Amino acid sequence: DITPTGTIPEWASILHFTTGGNCCEFGQRSPGIWFVQGSTTRLLVIIGDSTDGNWGFETDALPLFACTKITLECKGKDVKLTVGKKEYTATQPTKRYEGHLDVYAADNFYPAAKAIVSNVEYTALSTAVIPLRHYMYNLQDEEM
Repeated sequence: DITPTGTIPEWASILHFTTGGNCCEFGQRSPGIWFVQGSTTRLLVIIGDSTDGNWGFETDALPLFACTKITLECKGKDVKLTVGKKEYTATQPTKRYEGHLDVYAADNFYPAAKAIVSNVEYTALSTAVIPLRHYMYNLQDEEM
């Protein structure tokens, strides 16, 4: 769930699974979620694949100060992003990265989003065990 509490002019980091580094090598955005630059609450959700490390979706704007449920499902080449009641679907061109990932709640490559992020769940849909190291950065606080 994401509740935007403000905007900033730069890309605003929310959540980033990565092999290390920002972009755009295989596995560096597996996935990554940001608010689009330009003082907006539109989401950029990048899943990346073996030929395009920056492959993904851009969404409509989320309402300020309202909680929006976000779900990302990647099954085989089928990808479904649900933002509130709107669904975005696509077929991934090639394969996604499978392996060790570092996890950032607001990464160190972009400023943190002005948002409250809650109820984060990760479920591996394969039988592979993927160890995750967690790096937590506080999202910017904004008085409501």
